[in-house]
Amino acid sequence: MKDKSKNAAKTRREKENGEFYELAKLLPLPSAITSQLDKASIIRLTTSYLRMRAVFPDGLGDAWGQASRGSHLDNMAKELGSHLLQVKTLDGFVFVVAPDGKIMYISETASVHLGLSQVELTGNSIFEYIHPADHDEMTAVLSAQKAPHCHLSQEYEIERSFFLRMKCVLAKRNAGLTCGGFKVIHCSGYLKLRQYMRDLPLYDAWYQIVGLVAVGNSLPPSGITEIKLHSNMFMFRASLDLKLIFLDSRVAELTGYEPQDLIEKTLYHHVHGCDVFQLRSAHHLLLVKGQVTTKYYRLLSKRGGWVWVQSYATIVHNSRSSRPHCIVSINYVLTDVEYQELPLSQEQNAAVRSGLSYKRSLASPPPPHHKHLKTRTLKVKTRVKPAPYPTVGLCSSSTSLN
Repeated sequence: MKDKSKNAAKTRREKENGEFYELAKLLPLPSAITSQLDKASIIRLTTSYLRMRAVFPDGLGDAWGQASRGSHLDNMAKELGSHLLQVKTLDGFVFVVAPDGKIMYISETASVHLGLSQVELTGNSIFEYIHPADHDEMTAVLSAQKAPHCHLSQEYEIERSFFLRMKCVLAKRNAGLTCGGFKVIHCSGYLKLRQYMRDLPLYDAWYQIVGLVAVGNSLPPSGITEIKLHSNMFMFRASLDLKLIFLDSRVAELTGYEPQDLIEKTLYHHVHGCDVFQLRSAHHLLLVKGQVTTKYYRLLSKRGGWVWVQSYATIVHNSRSSRPHCIVSINYVLTDVEYQELPLSQEQNAAVRSGLSYKRSLASPPPPHHKHLKTRTLKVKTRVKPAPYPTVGLCSSSTSLN
């Protein structure tokens, strides 16, 4: 009786293992990976794959596993979109997160930035891999208020852009800038919502959050001291309150300001008033998380107007005390000077006035230079021909011209 039960259990285990093996082969992963998976990993990855199919029932535009039936132009558009996504993620990784925080998909390139494999991350909660102080922010990213009536559609997307400190297990020489085993990742993408009560009118419809689709990039892409500065870039170093300490000479070509014009002045003083709030928000994130990429903002030029700029800022720590020492920022100038005839600050007004006075001094004629001119008295002798008729009272035959 014991032998029969042992044999039955062995047969059951073999069948179970065989089913798991067949299930693993169906996963969209290389066979070299699926052959090494344990049962728990197979279940976890399979569950994530099925949830992904629920979020994207049409895959990248066509049903899963089916050939495309669209027109040639539609196929070209999808292929172009795929290439653009690949270009955007060359320096990053793609991930999809469910409303409960489970990672439904993450690209293998995450291992380049975090040292964590695709198999290890997929199916687990993203909260296990982010800094505890960022949990509330991640929860807010995965939630949304009731859909406004203006959308009136079956599905819609909410743009998301945020910064997470994610766990990094890479060696120090390959990890880039980390703090306490965490690395700042800039995430940008969208939160997807879908109507789930189809029988109601659109303006009364209820929406459920389907998932977050985002691209993660390290900040900066390489070490901040290794970035090559091109002609549209300049670097500055500032104190923790953004008071400028050093600027490289390229700032003069791009904004008109000489470095000495800006040193010991705060960056806020030279930013368009409408962009100060978002710069303040980026400054706060920088102080909390150590790195940040700003949104596009307008930096005032010297003689009026502004240039559009985006900055990659990093806090540099003191090598001895490990305390924050200063801010180093790489700044990309994206446009030429706009609205140069429009001064927006006292410095711009002063520069315009000094420029006008200089132009006037160039345009005014030089003062007259009087020379002492010697005058000569010319004496002209003229001969008077005898008149054919007699004259009366003819005085002299010579005239002097002064």
